[in-house]
Amino acid sequence: MWRCRARFATCSRALCSPIAALAAAALLAPNPARGQDVSDLYGRVLRMADTRTLDSALVRSALRTRSQGLRAAATLAVGQVHGSAMVGELRSLLLDPDTAVAANAAYAIGLLRDSASVDALARALSGNAVVAREAAWALGAIGAPAAAGIRGALAEGASAPGAYGALLLAAAKLRPVPIAEVQRYLQHPDSAIRWKAAYAIARPLVPGGVRLLAAIKADPAGSVRAQVARGLSKAAAGDSLRDIGLGALQFLMHDLDPHVRVNAVRSLGTYGLVASSLLMECLNDHDANVRIAVAQSLGTSLDSVTPFWTAAWNADTGFTFRRGVLASAMHAGVTRMSLLAGSAAWAESDDWRFRAAMAEAIGGAKNSDRAIGIAVPLTRDPDARVRVAAYAALVPGDSLAPTSRREVLLSGLHDRDPFVRQTATTGLARRASAAELPAILDSYTRYSASDDAHDARLAVVRYVAAAWKRDSAAFTPALRAALRQMRVPPEPFVRAAAKDVAPLAHWSVGTPAGRSLDWYQQRVRSLVLPALEGRLSRTSIVTQRGTVVFELLAAEAPLTVDNFIGLAQNGYYNRGNFHRVVPNFVAQDGDPRGDGNGGPPYSIRDELNRLRHERGAVGMALSGPDTGGSQYFLTLSPQPHLDGGYTVFGRVVSGFDVMDALVQGDRIITIRIQ
Repeated sequence: MWRCRARFATCSRALCSPIAALAAAALLAPNPARGQDVSDLYGRVLRMADTRTLDSALVRSALRTRSQGLRAAATLAVGQVHGSAMVGELRSLLLDPDTAVAANAAYAIGLLRDSASVDALARALSGNAVVAREAAWALGAIGAPAAAGIRGALAEGASAPGAYGALLLAAAKLRPVPIAEVQRYLQHPDSAIRWKAAYAIARPLVPGGVRLLAAIKADPAGSVRAQVARGLSKAAAGDSLRDIGLGALQFLMHDLDPHVRVNAVRSLGTYGLVASSLLMECLNDHDANVRIAVAQSLGTSLDSVTPFWTAAWNADTGFTFRRGVLASAMHAGVTRMSLLAGSAAWAESDDWRFRAAMAEAIGGAKNSDRAIGIAVPLTRDPDARVRVAAYAALVPGDSLAPTSRREVLLSGLHDRDPFVRQTATTGLARRASAAELPAILDSYTRYSASDDAHDARLAVVRYVAAAWKRDSAAFTPALRAALRQMRVPPEPFVRAAAKDVAPLAHWSVGTPAGRSLDWYQQRVRSLVLPALEGRLSRTSIVTQRGTVVFELLAAEAPLTVDNFIGLAQNGYYNRGNFHRVVPNFVAQDGDPRGDGNGGPPYSIRDELNRLRHERGAVGMALSGPDTGGSQYFLTLSPQPHLDGGYTVFGRVVSGFDVMDALVQGDRIITIRIQ
């Protein structure tokens, strides 16, 4: 999610003590057929998943044991390591009598996006509810080849009752969304089903669903109303249904649930000047995040000369709110900074956050010359976080950067800060060329190859790949030789970015530096086994607004949990802040820099699992696959589109009110592991 840069359901393994204790005991027992210690096998499976090296013999050996936990983990690992060679066996496991194994098989097929498994998954929809749910998710992950099966299952009502919600979420991924099959579920007695039906229509902004959503704007469930508010954007309503959309949003902007009001405000912002008075009314909302959502939406609703800007600026003195107003004003083309009293001084503030906010805001300015005039001096700011924002502001919205901007971006290749170089390189990559490649390679040799962080290295390799794809014929023999001499990056995912660049074909993707088998077995004993017994560690995030407590789900994501515990116990998270809070979406922490780019000098593998991004899920933030480190996020509302893309490793159990009250920049006093 992004490391700014930016699943959750009850686990099928029972957590009640007697059953869980038996499962843990079985995990430790030797396999009578082979005389092998199952805990040894579990450690090997964990290592296999971490190194992304499919060992079919190991998987089959694990499946022959009587340990539910091990069999389920081995099945899931096939999908995690992209083990397509065993997809046939995964299909067979859909019929396994062990629900956890069968459900993991369905999920693993979804991770593999195996279209040949559509029929087998469709048949699984009518079986066990847990397995059916994962089969439905897998069909959605496969997408278009599974469309007929998803539509048919929704229309015929022949699936297991627990599968309909997952089928509706799968339908949201189809293009076009099957409105005819989805709309019947908008009246379902279960609010969770109604929410998913509304989501299927609202997230893709389906024009044909505007009337349907407006008709249920008074649904008794706040979660449903929030989706209604989301789906009534101008992009869905167009001109013909504008009055219907605006009328429903005017009703929802007064909703008792702040999550509904946040979504209503965002949708109102898409209607332009016609909604300006409604948005201004929302500036008096008692919820800080609703006001922030208003501030961020004004850029499309107010013109550049309206007197409303002064009223908006003065409605709240909070930094995050005013940053939103400033960005909106720049987007609207405001040139009279007197409308925002004191904002002009932000570029020269002693606080780096204000200077960075000015750079971020100017990046969206309509006046290109003005943007360059403000951003260029900030590229020389003493604080690297400001320089990152300034270089980002120079990257245009289109694919062709003006020459003057490219010259400045090229200067950023020699910055000492890796994230400045990453930003500059990424901006240049929008028009990557062989002509600029010597400067890119020089930056790599001088700085990026030896950075602690991988980000600039990855940006360089992506630039090379983009230039090669655009015009490989322009690569001279000397340039090809220079590429072959590049220092090989240590990270597998960085090397993988060069897989289509012929001069870098000698870069084997390979695996990360190996840990000993004993290391993995220790994690099985210290984390996995207690979790299978129902003994889950808890984390308390003590913030300036109160405490949020979440459980660590070590059975599902042991290496992610181990990494988080290690960082927390070493005080890594103490005295930080929530550097990213998107109202009604996520609150994100774990960056000691404070600008969304920080993290430890290493990355960890994703551990994608069947946990969903429900409200209160705790997930690892990423800047690409397998790039997790220290940044994590809390989901403020369900976010199904994140399922299968980010590792969920915890769930909030108390402090939801504190979580909802968080505003970007809020301090974290300490994080305690219990």
